[in-house]
Amino acid sequence: MELQMRRHPWETTPVGPVAHWPFSLKLAVRTLLDCQLPMYLAWGDAYTQFFNDAYVPILGAKKDGALGGDARVTWPEIWPVIGPMWARVLQGEPVGSSDLALTINRYGYFETCHFAYSYSPVYGDDGRPEGVLVTFVETTETVLAERRRAFQLELADILRRETSSGPLLRAALGQVGAYVTDATVTYAETRPGDAEAVILEQWDGGERTPQSGRTVPLAQLAPGVPERLSAGETVWSEDGAAGEKAGIAVPLMDGDRLAAVLALHAPLDAGRIADEVRLLEDAARRTWEALRRIRAEEALREETRVLELMKGATETLASTIALEPLMQAITDAATQLVGAEFGAFFYNGKDDNGDAYSLYALSGAPRVAFERLGMPRATAVFGPTFHGSAPIRSDDIRHDPRYGQSAPHHGMPPGHLPVVSYLAASVVSRSGEVIGGLFFGHSQRAMFSERSEELIGAFAVQAAIAIDNARLYDMAQRAAEEREQLLASERAARAEAERHNKMKDEFLAMLAHELRNPLAPITSAAQLLRLPEVNEGLRLKASNIISRQVRHMTELVDDLLDVSRVTRGLVKLENEILDLNKVAMAAVEQARPHIEERQHGLTVELPDVPVPVEGDRTRLIQVLVNLLNNSAKYTPPGGRIALVVTLDDGAAQVAVRDNGTGIDAQLLPHVFDLFTQADRAPDRSQGGLGIGLALVKSIVRMHNGQVAAHSAGLQQGTTMTVTLPLAQAEVGQVVRAGEGSGAARPLTVTIVDDNGDAGQSLAVLLRAHGHTVYVHEDAAGTLAHADPATEVFILDIGLPDMTGYELARRLRRDARHAHAVYVALTGYGQQRDRELSRQAGFDHHLVKPVEIGKLAQILAAKAERKPVTEG
Repeated sequence: MELQMRRHPWETTPVGPVAHWPFSLKLAVRTLLDCQLPMYLAWGDAYTQFFNDAYVPILGAKKDGALGGDARVTWPEIWPVIGPMWARVLQGEPVGSSDLALTINRYGYFETCHFAYSYSPVYGDDGRPEGVLVTFVETTETVLAERRRAFQLELADILRRETSSGPLLRAALGQVGAYVTDATVTYAETRPGDAEAVILEQWDGGERTPQSGRTVPLAQLAPGVPERLSAGETVWSEDGAAGEKAGIAVPLMDGDRLAAVLALHAPLDAGRIADEVRLLEDAARRTWEALRRIRAEEALREETRVLELMKGATETLASTIALEPLMQAITDAATQLVGAEFGAFFYNGKDDNGDAYSLYALSGAPRVAFERLGMPRATAVFGPTFHGSAPIRSDDIRHDPRYGQSAPHHGMPPGHLPVVSYLAASVVSRSGEVIGGLFFGHSQRAMFSERSEELIGAFAVQAAIAIDNARLYDMAQRAAEEREQLLASERAARAEAERHNKMKDEFLAMLAHELRNPLAPITSAAQLLRLPEVNEGLRLKASNIISRQVRHMTELVDDLLDVSRVTRGLVKLENEILDLNKVAMAAVEQARPHIEERQHGLTVELPDVPVPVEGDRTRLIQVLVNLLNNSAKYTPPGGRIALVVTLDDGAAQVAVRDNGTGIDAQLLPHVFDLFTQADRAPDRSQGGLGIGLALVKSIVRMHNGQVAAHSAGLQQGTTMTVTLPLAQAEVGQVVRAGEGSGAARPLTVTIVDDNGDAGQSLAVLLRAHGHTVYVHEDAAGTLAHADPATEVFILDIGLPDMTGYELARRLRRDARHAHAVYVALTGYGQQRDRELSRQAGFDHHLVKPVEIGKLAQILAAKAERKPVTEG
């Protein structure tokens, strides 16, 4: 360099010929030529350059023209940085640093270099700073090596520290983004046989971007040559002329398949891009290995979790036999199993009568979230699940072509849970019946995988088995309960039969006693009349005795005949609108002699207004007379009796109260049964056959009323209450001259019961009452051959081919049977069963074994209506 400096035409430069140089300049030039470190000198206002041999490599392609040239022309790209520093030096202030980063262009491209430098002032002969002497060492390789080493150490810490794939990717890509200035770092995974990749993580300028889940072409990641990337080659490109960043794409292989790509786009120094490629390849493959290891561990943990969940769920399902708790257990376990935010199980059930109903259970969401939305409809998305299809999965249901095609919402209803990822599976029993569907949602995209489908498919099989088992258990329980009910009914019937048999024996003994009592005085009087010396007075006395006792016997026989006719329905009612007040007073007048004979006090309380009731005057008076006589008979002499008529909520009540002997609590439920009396004293001082209250009950029922007895116990008195419906007509109006419940007009009745003996026996009983009866054993035969004139249908619910509910609905839709009376006949009598009957269109619900009295009332009520004719 010294030779070039001697030959340089300095006379053409601002410093002039060497002979004219000041001593200080010559000394500074001599110093830099002797220095072994890179050194150069900028002299004067023109910043004329002098440098030594060690400085030449720094100049690179700028060497030509640099000697004797203006430093500002040689280094224009860094002048904004060093110019102010040199200005301070020319003021006499030395400047230096161990690391100065400068972006220079010495080989036709920009690169960032690092220097340790010292800027010293060079004084002229007059003692003023005339130049800047620069001594430095380029430390670029050392600095970059330190940075790479720090990057690799930090990356190693990340790969060692992180145990989950997501945090690992975020931390690793964040580290790469922090290492390279103004870089975009992308990690994307490919699909087999696809030219696209899905971005899982991306950082830009040191910040994480929201690009996760976006699908991009491989060509966008690998600059123009995706086929080389697929072959396992790292591809890169330098900065483009149009300001495009350099790109490096590192393939991450799974065997011979491209599984993922780590791509870097950043302004890189062209001279050092090979170093950056090697660094990124190392980082990518170390990250890939760590990621695969973590994913394998996660898969193992997930498989362990799934197995534990399946084990726990199986134990729970096996130990839960009640249907609704089982549904909730299924929903909770399945939701947890597939990792859903919320899940639902919609269950298609059938009740005891074969009618369909729906239940549902929720997990991860309150019940109000579904109550106003209703059950899923058979749309393109939901329908297949309720028909037994394979599991259905959608990464984003909002953009699924199967979704949003149906009115009224054409998409997500307002207020619906934020479902994005969607998964559904059918629950199918061993018989092939679709029991229901499991539905799952998540507010994030693509949260369910093929593995989720496999898991829920296997779990649905377990759920179906558990539900089948619960159903079988429920059927067994119901069968046991029904069997117990039948046994209890049988025991009760046997006890009732024994009670009635005992009552019959007691009644016959009592009847014999009652008949013998008048026969004794009659016999004595007859023998008296045979005596020749009987005078007229004795003859008249004997005649009166015979007449009185015969009248007593006639009353006994009449009572027996009367109760027989009433209980068999042979009594004809002459109904009219009556004032119950007047009926009560007429009864009081008839019973008054008996009451006064016993020296009782009688109180009568009547409303101030007429009390209109519909009924037979004679029979209603008979009812009240029986009650008053009963009170007089069973109240010790001098007792108190009250008759009270009241109005209460559309009904009229007549209460007969006394302070007599009362009724034992055990006898009270049977007091209106035929031949029932309290314990009889040997003297039979109260007499009677025990048929009066039975007659009262039958007559009151014929008037669509009720009778009840109340007593606090023995010696506590008794209250008998008759309740009759108020009439909606004027007093005195004759409303019918028809027959009572037993003498009603004959009806046409159809009985449907798959138990032939039960149906035929009921038919024989109804035919004995004069009705025309047809019997069928199944629904199909009924629909095909039912008599159009049928006025009453009596339907068993548990038919073999169709439930009685459905049969009733179909018959009612037939215009010929629309006005018939429908009676449900079933072994179940709970409120829910009665509600199901009502919903199906039944007018009455009777529980087996049927009470013929109730059925007779229903038939009588139908017979009293005018038949409906067509046309």
